[in-house]
Amino acid sequence: MRGITVNEIIAWFIPRQPADVRETLEASREREERMKLQQALQELGVQTAISEDLEDLRLLLSRVEPALLIADLNHAAAWAGWSLVSDLREQGKRLTVMVLSDGRYGEEAAAAFEAGGNEYMVKPVHTGEFKCRVDNLMRLTGRRRGLSSLLKVDGLVLDPTRRLVQRDGNELKMTPKEFDLLYYLAMHLGEVCPREEILKQVWDYHFHPDTNVVDVYIRHIRLKVDKGHKNKLIHTVRGIGYVLRAPEGAPHADTIL
Repeated sequence: MRGITVNEIIAWFIPRQPADVRETLEASREREERMKLQQALQELGVQTAISEDLEDLRLLLSRVEPALLIADLNHAAAWAGWSLVSDLREQGKRLTVMVLSDGRYGEEAAAAFEAGGNEYMVKPVHTGEFKCRVDNLMRLTGRRRGLSSLLKVDGLVLDPTRRLVQRDGNELKMTPKEFDLLYYLAMHLGEVCPREEILKQVWDYHFHPDTNVVDVYIRHIRLKVDKGHKNKLIHTVRGIGYVLRAPEGAPHADTIL
């Protein structure tokens, strides 16, 4: 997994427990788990701003647009979290949201996504998986290069904000997963991306030797990106995976603000 290489801020909403709620073993374990997750974020090179009530969080969001909002909820506080995420979406904010929940009620995952969440995890959360998902969310939403930036490789232009792709000025129609895969390759321009790593980062799958989903999607993308062009950008590295490579003599990937 590639860690986030720029200093980012993550907002973490942890609803404060009422003063009359006594400490329990479960609460103590949650606090220990949260400390481990905070350490995982530090290892990714991000800063964490924790808010314990909605007013504090709204104030934070008015001052800075964090790379990611983590809503750490239990069922009692879920209504506040869903309300907040819905409000952000209605205001047109593109903020990426990850929801952590105790998962006691099956409808919580659906509620999280319907409210506009991008990711949902049930506690207790495995630290390694948490790091992968955070890294993947921030990469695929373009946060490592800025949401307003375009990525250009020899006439191929990717707009992560509008999720649009062009080559030589012609728009290429992409499915959401095709865009995710192409953007992942572009973010690793010139690097060989193993199939198992692509599965993990783009599909969130663990590698299975009989899975050919990556090959199928690469074939679809090639028909859209490379067909009819002399300079091919997507290359196969036999037995390993794929690489997006600029032709010899062409400039490397540019970020256009």
